[in-house]
Amino acid sequence: MFTDVDATFNENRSIKLIIMFTRRRFLLTMATVSAVAAAGAYIGRPYLAKLVRPELDATFPLGSLQENEMRTIVALGETLVFEELMPPEEFFREYVDEVAHGRPGFLKEYQSAAKLLDTTSIRLSAKGRPIQFADLARTGRDKVVRELLWRYDASDRIVRKFEKITVSRDALALREYVMSHLLEHYYRSTYGWAVVGYKYFPGRPPPDPRAYTRALDSKGATS
Repeated sequence: MFTDVDATFNENRSIKLIIMFTRRRFLLTMATVSAVAAAGAYIGRPYLAKLVRPELDATFPLGSLQENEMRTIVALGETLVFEELMPPEEFFREYVDEVAHGRPGFLKEYQSAAKLLDTTSIRLSAKGRPIQFADLARTGRDKVVRELLWRYDASDRIVRKFEKITVSRDALALREYVMSHLLEHYYRSTYGWAVVGYKYFPGRPPPDPRAYTRALDSKGATS
């Protein structure tokens, strides 16, 4: 005779079976998704590596920048450094020309960077008044760079990783092959060395050998 107790037992058993099936299907689904994701990451690893750190095109010919492109790159260099310790225009111009003629792939990156900066500058300009990057004031140039790249401390690895997966390839290349090299050139010079309070670059003895150990004067540079 079928009783209420039997009905309750069968109902509880059905619920358990449903729970077991749902849990099993969930685990199976998660395992499948994980496997697909792992396979996709493995297969796409070379592409992701190129996306995170763009490769130079070593087959691109060496050569010179157009004058408007050179003006843009020089303006970028001047935007990155201290205004109080600004080198003459030839400082960046001669360096960029030397690199474009001597290091495969860099001419292409300079051209891409100039195009990216100019198109972004024009896009951010007031309607009907397109202005190229080199013609902007310093604050305007800084706004363009901020539009393209994240701003973070060098020690902030988390934000750096977010930038690598959220900005375009050309923007990453702008930081990797243009901005970083312009800054390196600057800080290897007497202009950059003066930023930390000295007038002489390491390895070049000053007239007064005590200059490297003397306390900084009120102007921020040793005598």
